[in-house]
Amino acid sequence: MKKLPALLLLLPVLAQADALYITVPGEAFSVKLDTPALTRTQGQAEGRRFKYMASGGGSGITISLFSETVGGGGNDECRSTYWKKTQDAPIQFSDVKLYGNDVALFVSSLQEATIQGNKMKAADGHAYFARNGLCFDLHVSHYPYQPGSEKRVESVLQSLAVLQ
Repeated sequence: MKKLPALLLLLPVLAQADALYITVPGEAFSVKLDTPALTRTQGQAEGRRFKYMASGGGSGITISLFSETVGGGGNDECRSTYWKKTQDAPIQFSDVKLYGNDVALFVSSLQEATIQGNKMKAADGHAYFARNGLCFDLHVSHYPYQPGSEKRVESVLQSLAVLQ
């Protein structure tokens, strides 16, 4: 019976989910996520590099997807490359979790930073995956932080599907 209360906590997160499909220009696949409704989206491609950003809808969820050509080492190389860049940012990380599944490798954490004199805290997560010689970094954050923010971010990350 201990699992039932935990499942009930996820119901509000799952009930607000919509399917978001991101088409990667020039590639024979797309990325699917279950997210709260997002109202502002923007995509940009330059050669095989791709950048996509989405936010809004009052959910506090922001999503970005970046790709670049980095070797051919698969998901491990993608996570090593992008996670190092993330760690170089002027942000304090806590509660860092590394995990994975057959689609991607994940990192989730809490982040705190002072930006223009204002302290900010957010739940943050990344999914790293390789396809067709490209490394992808899917970044999901929930700001401002509140109890349950981590579950919201991880729910979006875990919904990741790469569709051929």
